[in-house]
Amino acid sequence: QKLIQTLDVNTTNRVEIFDVDPFENWVRGRVVLLGDSAHNMTPDLGQGGCLAMEDAVVLAMCFAAHNLSVEQTCIRYQNLRVSRAKDIVLRARKRSAITHAIAPEETESWYSELHQESGEGIIRGIAANILGGPFN
Repeated sequence: QKLIQTLDVNTTNRVEIFDVDPFENWVRGRVVLLGDSAHNMTPDLGQGGCLAMEDAVVLAMCFAAHNLSVEQTCIRYQNLRVSRAKDIVLRARKRSAITHAIAPEETESWYSELHQESGEGIIRGIAANILGGPFN
């Protein structure tokens, strides 16, 4: 806390955090996007890498489980992934707005609530991200 209080906000470097609006089309012909190229997001939920791994597994499962053309399989993958990724991107965006002091009062309130949160509550939040995935 002492170190943070000594920082001059006018001279301290800031890292701006940006994402892009979720997009619905991840496929063009035989080319398919996955990971950050399909769903760039803020780092606030820690789910970017997780979603990329989910993408890879779901894409592989689509190719293994169906006798469709490459193009049809890519579309099937897209249809299975877009909704979940969009949800996580928008949730991360919302969390980013809270945790990075866009509205300082809201940020302070969130951190105050987090300070009172039990470890079980935090684990439930993390588990909710995972349990919403394609492997349940």
